[in-house]
Amino acid sequence: MTESATPVDEPLFTAIEVQQFEADDVVAGSAIGKMLSLLFLYTVLAMSFVSWWTYSSVSENHGLPSGTSE
Repeated sequence: MTESATPVDEPLFTAIEVQQFEADDVVAGSAIGKMLSLLFLYTVLAMSFVSWWTYSSVSENHGLPSGTSE
């Protein structure tokens, strides 16, 4: 069998490529942070709306099923 002739000490990426990877990571991290913040805000708003809707439905009907009276 023949051994491969690739040198072990040769770096896989150049310094310029590594800097570009780091810059891309910063952009991706920022985008992910903004996306997670917006999803959290949406969840809080949706939860608040559903809580208000539930409270308003229960307080109007006094907890009785529809079609019944006291």
